[in-house]
Amino acid sequence: MTDASNPLPAAGWYRDPAGGAAPRWWNGTAWAAANTVPADATPLPTPAPAPVTPPAASANPVPPIAPISPVAPSASVAPAATTLGAGSAPSYSYAAPSDLSDTGTNTWQIWLLVLLPLLQIPGIVAIDTSAYVPRLTDGPADAQLRLMLDPGYLWVSLSGWLIFLAAIPLAIFDRRALDRRGVDRPFHWAFVFIGWFVYAIGRSVVVRRRTGQGLAPLWGSVGVVLLGFIANIIFFVSLVAQISESF
Repeated sequence: MTDASNPLPAAGWYRDPAGGAAPRWWNGTAWAAANTVPADATPLPTPAPAPVTPPAASANPVPPIAPISPVAPSASVAPAATTLGAGSAPSYSYAAPSDLSDTGTNTWQIWLLVLLPLLQIPGIVAIDTSAYVPRLTDGPADAQLRLMLDPGYLWVSLSGWLIFLAAIPLAIFDRRALDRRGVDRPFHWAFVFIGWFVYAIGRSVVVRRRTGQGLAPLWGSVGVVLLGFIANIIFFVSLVAQISESF
């Protein structure tokens, strides 16, 4: 709506009220579409740049109060677009997957933790089974004292405590090493309090799920446990034979 006291300006090129870089055609009653040259438009005038703050955009077309010197359109009115040819393929940038080999997931800490229990096996085999057999000359505590002073028994007891105490820092530093090497949420080191075998198995399973590899410590733990089982069988067979000979 306009009134006679405020007539609309004459048709011409004016700065785009929507804030566009190129001038826009005003046909005397309405604005032409942005970045277009209507058939009734006159040629663009000679550029005469003037720093003018464009008016705020409005839903309804608002004609300028007074004509202003238009500015030259940019070299390309239409926004630049990148098209792909029929035979070309798009190029995407993506993060390469982590490449963790067994060497990267199986730290020296886990291998030391797995192999430490082998220290007990020589002591199990070396226990003097005759110390378990009561003697006629034994006092109330002689048999027990004889067993506790047996070198093989002492070695099994001391090495068992050594393995338990050493497994704690080994599990802690093993988990930290896995964190540094990019393994997501490794098995918690506190499970080593239940037993070194529990930590080794749980740790291997979690690493396998995270990286698709790293089961070597699991099989190593199974092998160490089997060796210990065989050593205990040898001990019990020797003990049974010793008891049988005493009767």
